[in-house]
Amino acid sequence: MTQEEYYIPREEIRKSSNLAAFLKETGFENYEALCEASNKDPDWFWDLILKWQGIVFDQPYEKIRDTTNAPQFTDWCIGAKLNLVRTCIDRHLNTNRADKVAIEAITETGERRQWTYRRYYEESCRIAGALQAEGISRGDAVAIYMPMIPEMAAAFMAIARIGAIAIPLFSGFAAPAIALRINDADVKAVVTATSTIRGGKSVEMTAAIEEALPQSPTVRSVLCLVREGDALPSNPLFKDWQASLSAAPPFEEAVSLTPKDPLFVAFTSGTTGKPKGVVQNHIGILGKTATDFTLCLDMKEKDRHLWMTDMGWVMGPLTLISTSLVGATVILAEGAPTHAGDPFRLLKLVDELEISHMGIAPTVARQLMTLDQSPLKNLSLSSLRIVPSTGEAWTPDAWHWMRDNICRNRAVPLNISGGTELVGAIVTSTVMQDIPPCGFSAENLAVGARILRDDASEADIGEVGELVMTQSPMGLTMGLWKDNDRYLQTYWSTYKDIWHHGDWAHKNEDGTWHIHGRSDDTINVAGKRVGPPEIEGALMENPAVADAAAIAVPDDIKGVGVVCYCVLREAPASGDDLTRALKQIVAERVGKPFSPREILYTRDLPKTRSMKTMRRVVRATYLDEHPGDLSSLSNPEAINALKKAGH
Repeated sequence: MTQEEYYIPREEIRKSSNLAAFLKETGFENYEALCEASNKDPDWFWDLILKWQGIVFDQPYEKIRDTTNAPQFTDWCIGAKLNLVRTCIDRHLNTNRADKVAIEAITETGERRQWTYRRYYEESCRIAGALQAEGISRGDAVAIYMPMIPEMAAAFMAIARIGAIAIPLFSGFAAPAIALRINDADVKAVVTATSTIRGGKSVEMTAAIEEALPQSPTVRSVLCLVREGDALPSNPLFKDWQASLSAAPPFEEAVSLTPKDPLFVAFTSGTTGKPKGVVQNHIGILGKTATDFTLCLDMKEKDRHLWMTDMGWVMGPLTLISTSLVGATVILAEGAPTHAGDPFRLLKLVDELEISHMGIAPTVARQLMTLDQSPLKNLSLSSLRIVPSTGEAWTPDAWHWMRDNICRNRAVPLNISGGTELVGAIVTSTVMQDIPPCGFSAENLAVGARILRDDASEADIGEVGELVMTQSPMGLTMGLWKDNDRYLQTYWSTYKDIWHHGDWAHKNEDGTWHIHGRSDDTINVAGKRVGPPEIEGALMENPAVADAAAIAVPDDIKGVGVVCYCVLREAPASGDDLTRALKQIVAERVGKPFSPREILYTRDLPKTRSMKTMRRVVRATYLDEHPGDLSSLSNPEAINALKKAGH
């Protein structure tokens, strides 16, 4: 990769960025110097970030950090009292942002609604009052099973307002997955809606809740938003949303909490066992979001931000918190980013809603680039300023396509990588630095990112190893819900007192970073490692291939062999000819050792709601093994499609 290939943000974007202003205020010459200082003195850095972002405290902290139980269980803002909603919503009421649009929502059919910050506040207060009327109070768990609509956002803030704990659930979960999480979190109330629209179809939601309730004895009530044309279920636990809110007071003072009071529990799927409940509090996510979104991703008050996601992925809560933290406008687009009836819906929304800050997953870009490109000619996309991305590793062709066709060499592509466990990034990109294709311009602030070998020695420049954190940043999970033994085993047992994240990565001489995928996904043939997206990207260079998944399987000769599943646009004239061509292109683009020993053709690949391919499910199906937790799978029928592909 030559320096000429790097994306260089425009000078006017660099000069007007939050990061440029922050560097000027703090006297640092560049991001690298700031990063070094943040790792050397984390207490100074996090104290500075909280003050700079203007985090509201009911009672100030006596000490920024207590490392008595560090690094595994660091305590923050000792002695403080606060509630996230005071910073994210309430403080805007006494400014000119009170009547600014906080939320703009749009459905797949094009229906639009706007809420100001004042309306956002009032609705969150009414929901808080309705929940309290149902007996919900500080420390109680409330599940959110709703589409991305304004009422969902207000419900999240309402739960925080009364000091309860939000349990965000994927809006497509089936009853068993819902019941599992409700029972694990001892949920006392559920907020839901009767239906949603996805992919042009109406999807009922209450049936799954009703089916889960007999298995969920802790649930006292279900606050249900009845959507147009629907009816409230007759189940006595269901309470009508509008009727409940109309009886609730329009104002509810936010409960003053300690930094150890949980804000939400995000359940993430694992390869074995039940889902992991990642616990986040009211202060950590504010500090981390200020660092990641405000500084590194340059979120501004004037931005109109869209990240098509779901509350079941950490990006759901983060879209709400990051925008309200700076007084920006969040765009909630109900439904799918792309579907048969409107494959370029995501990009059309950019022009229609004048979106300036839009997140995207590499998988979505890979899907869009395989479509007929003619509709793109009618899209301006001129409102875009920043295009962050995360989810999985980029392939070069997809990254360049995104740069040329979405960013249009105007908006800045900012790649980040981290996880739910720290509600943010370990490696990042910023507008102040040149950005390598598919990679990251720097490590994130105050995380102490390193790349280690198996023996804990540091990898050489260019050498692939395990991505770790040697600092515990603000925002790192307080532990796993009711299972800190699993927390310690999963993240802290590989290296002593060092966070093991589970990603393969390497660092270049110029300080840029690259992720090669999850360590449990990475394909290692004869001592050579590649990430599945590299092989999948090569396969998708063939115009016959619409999607692909590459997995590593046991091989009697090589030890590890490569198997690929491909989704085709249409049946090939000769399957053997196509298979030979696909094996050849992988050999040419990636290397002969990685040429697939077998290529199978399927109608579909298992995906999460955030469009990530669940490769562990592909591998387990191929090997006839237990696939682990499937609750985040958006298309379970894909497993049968894999089985029919055979091998």
